[in-house]
Amino acid sequence: MNIKRAIGGFLLSFVFLIFFTYIISGLHVVLNNVQSGGELLGNISVAAQNILPADVNNNVVKNIVVPEDIKPEINAESAVSIESNLQRPGEYSNKIIFEKESNTPRPIASLTKLMTAIIVLDNPEGSYNFTDTAVVDNVADSQDAMKQDVKLGDVLPIKSFLEIMLVESSNKAAYALSELIGEEKFVGLMNKKAKELGLQNTFFTDPTGLSSQDVSTANDLAKLAEYILKSNNYSKIAEISGEKELFVPGFGNIVNTDQLLGEIPDIVCSKTGFTTAAKGCLLLVINNAKNNNYLINVILGADDRFFEMRKLINYSSGICK
Repeated sequence: MNIKRAIGGFLLSFVFLIFFTYIISGLHVVLNNVQSGGELLGNISVAAQNILPADVNNNVVKNIVVPEDIKPEINAESAVSIESNLQRPGEYSNKIIFEKESNTPRPIASLTKLMTAIIVLDNPEGSYNFTDTAVVDNVADSQDAMKQDVKLGDVLPIKSFLEIMLVESSNKAAYALSELIGEEKFVGLMNKKAKELGLQNTFFTDPTGLSSQDVSTANDLAKLAEYILKSNNYSKIAEISGEKELFVPGFGNIVNTDQLLGEIPDIVCSKTGFTTAAKGCLLLVINNAKNNNYLINVILGADDRFFEMRKLINYSSGICK
C-alpha cells in the first residue's frame, strides 16, 4: 500500500512538474510577444511622427513629408521637374524628379518669349543695344493687349521693351522688338537657335507665342532654361523675369504675371503663358540652396498652372532636401 502511494505521489509530482514547465514556457512566449508588439507600436509611432505634421491644431495640416514613391497628381498635359547642379562648375548633370508626357510637343503660349529674349540679347546686326530705342507701330499695336501695355507710337529703350515683355508678357513689346530686324528674319533666328540647342521638338512661328503653332515640350523648355542660366550672356532674362514688380522709366510700374513670385522663395527665373489652345503654362526655376543647385519646373496645358506648380515644387523640394 505504501509502495502504491509512493508511486502515485511520484507520478503526480511528475505530471505537476510538466504542467508547471509548460505554463512558464507559455508565459515567456506571451511576454516576448508583448515586448515585440510594443516595439512594433513604437516603430509605427516613430513613422507617424515622420509623416504627420507637428502642428495639427484645428485640423490644419502643415509641412507633410511625402514619401518619395508617392508622386503628386499633376493635372496638366505635360510637366517636368529637374534637379540640375548648374551652380557647380564642371559637374553638369541632371536628375529627373518628376515627369509627365515631358517629350510630347504642345503649344507653349508666352513661354515663347524666353527665346525672343535670347535673340534680343544675341544682338543680331547690332540692333539691340539696351540704350537704343524701338517704336510701337501698327503691326505691333495690333497684337493682343495686356491689362497695362505699350500703345501705338510709344518709343522706349530696348531694355524697357524687354522688361515689359518678360514681366507683363506684353505681345506688343515682343513684336516691337522683332521688327527692328524684321519679324520673319527674327523668327528664323529663333528656330535656328532652337536647332543649335538640340531642342528637337521646338518650333516658332512668331515672337509672342500667340499662335498654336509655337510648340515645344516640357523637356525642351527645361533645356532652354538651363541654357539661359548657364550663360552670362542671358543673366538679364533670369534677373528681369524673377522681379515681382518693376518700375520702367517713361512707362510706369509693372507687375509680374507670375502669382507665385513673393510666395515661393528663391525663384531665379520665371515665365507664364496662356492661350486657349495652350491653356495655362508656367516655367519656374528655384535656387535649392541646400544642395547648391537649381530645381527647374515646367507645367504645360493646365487649367490652374499656379496650383499645379505649387504641387510640383512641394514634391520636388521635399525629394531634394
